[in-house]
Amino acid sequence: MSKIPDTPVTLIARMAAQITGEDEAVWVKFFDLYQPVIRHFAEYAGAKSDTDDVVQDVLVKLVDVFRSGAYRPERGHFRSFLATITRREVINRWQKAQARAAGMHVPIDDVELAVPPEAAAMLDAKWRLAQCAAAIEHVLTRTALAQKSKAVYRAYVLEERPIGEVAKAFGVSRNVVSQVKTRVDAMIADFESMLRD
Repeated sequence: MSKIPDTPVTLIARMAAQITGEDEAVWVKFFDLYQPVIRHFAEYAGAKSDTDDVVQDVLVKLVDVFRSGAYRPERGHFRSFLATITRREVINRWQKAQARAAGMHVPIDDVELAVPPEAAAMLDAKWRLAQCAAAIEHVLTRTALAQKSKAVYRAYVLEERPIGEVAKAFGVSRNVVSQVKTRVDAMIADFESMLRD
């Protein structure tokens, strides 16, 4: 069974207390937890060529927010706060690219962030997909789950191979394949719920 890292609430409190950067482990843990979510979101939102830059810029903005004391947990969930910053970064990059393509010079801070409601809903859905993808990636790469179980899950769920084919390929019963799916799905759901807190 995997050891789930500190909940974001605890981690965020520790980060806020360590704004001087003295506790590097807190920031490393935060990066390990949220970098995949930000990365997946940037990819889903169409910023594939800028993914690394989006991740870096979002994390730099978060450090600035914590250092300035601008983050206020009483205003809402951290996931919403992080999603907003990430979404703004992706939109900002898209709008700057559009302006450059039209031959306009766009100063860094002069981009309008107005997003039509249907685009905002789509970006919210992509954020949820990014959280799900990050949770799957975490469970399948960073947990103590047996390699065979990970491979069975990948084949059955991610590759959508038939249960009988997966059972035969791995020398297990159909029941074992179902049990692996149930157990890994539960681990993924636990990790996703931690990201949403």
